[in-house]
Amino acid sequence: MGVILALAMQKGGVGKTTTTLSLGSVLAERGRRVLLIDLDPQANLTQGLGIDPSELEYSVYEVLLNPDRGAKFAMVETDAGLDLIPASLALAGAELELAGKVGRELLLRKALRDERDIYDYILIDPPPSLGIFSLNALAVSDAVLVPLQLHAYALKAMPQLEETISLVREIHPRLAIGGIVLTLADRRTNLSQQIEQQIRGQYGDLVFETVIPMNVKLAEAPTAGTPISRYAPNSAGAVAYSALATELEVRYG
Repeated sequence: MGVILALAMQKGGVGKTTTTLSLGSVLAERGRRVLLIDLDPQANLTQGLGIDPSELEYSVYEVLLNPDRGAKFAMVETDAGLDLIPASLALAGAELELAGKVGRELLLRKALRDERDIYDYILIDPPPSLGIFSLNALAVSDAVLVPLQLHAYALKAMPQLEETISLVREIHPRLAIGGIVLTLADRRTNLSQQIEQQIRGQYGDLVFETVIPMNVKLAEAPTAGTPISRYAPNSAGAVAYSALATELEVRYG
């Protein structure tokens, strides 16, 4: 039985989508069966895999509107060796359409009822704001992976996420933070080192040992529509995500 992880942080620009894509691609290269789900209307994960959202026949939008149909009909195979449920521009209007649905926070859980037995890892990329898409991602997940930028304001965003997780526990009592990934690090600066020490002091073993550095190649890879492990396999970013994937596998089996 596979593990479902939502990569969540209620702050943009922390490397959430990059982490979803990079981890997923490394795990797939190691022979794991991986499904990525793009729940963000901006569709950055979809485009980062070289897929044009405007050309999709089906997307996660149709999955949420028709959960009884399952999720397989909307999946696409990617060149990265993993499967994707992509996002499309139609998702931007779905929040209003779903507002009146009974059990709207559980639509994705219902749609993914068979996928846990098929995939080793399902990684979900929701938007950085609390809404119907983020709630669906958290409600179906075993745990939350938190990309946390090594920045002066990093810790200030954590209480809001923890409050959201507490809210979701009303329908999913076992949900918890499964790991914190330190991203966009510049360890040459004293400030970065101080913030890292502070985060590790506060969250202990929840924080992965691997730290994701600021890396130009990581920024370039999505534009090329390919994961960092293929775009620049020897770059500092690719090496870091490979190490993080190893830690993830140790943690989740």
